[in-house]
Amino acid sequence: MSRNNSFGRLILFVVLGLIIGGVLGECFGFLFGKLGELMNAGGYNNIVHNFFVKPFWALNTGSGSEMQPFVLDLYMIKISFGLALKLNVMSLVGLAAGLYIMKWSGER
Repeated sequence: MSRNNSFGRLILFVVLGLIIGGVLGECFGFLFGKLGELMNAGGYNNIVHNFFVKPFWALNTGSGSEMQPFVLDLYMIKISFGLALKLNVMSLVGLAAGLYIMKWSGER
C-alpha cells in the first residue's frame, strides 16, 4: 500500500461514509414519515419510511435482543461492554460514496 492509501485512511473513510449515510437515512426516514402522515399514506410507519430507517443487518454484542451493553458490576467498579452496528440502505450508499471519495482524493 502506498502512503496515500494507508489502512488508517481506509478505515477513516469507511467509518465517515457509514456515519454520514446513517444520518442521511434517518433524515430521509423522518421526511417520508411526515409525508406519509400528511398524505394519509399509511401514517408515520409507511413503506418508504421503513425502507430508509429499518436496518437490514444489525449486530449487537450486548446482553439481550435490545441494544444494551453488557454490564459487569464488581461492587466498587462497574464496567460496561457493548458494540452495536446497524446498517440500512443509506449507510451502504454512504460507504460507497466514502470509498469513491477516498479513491479520487489522493494527491497526484
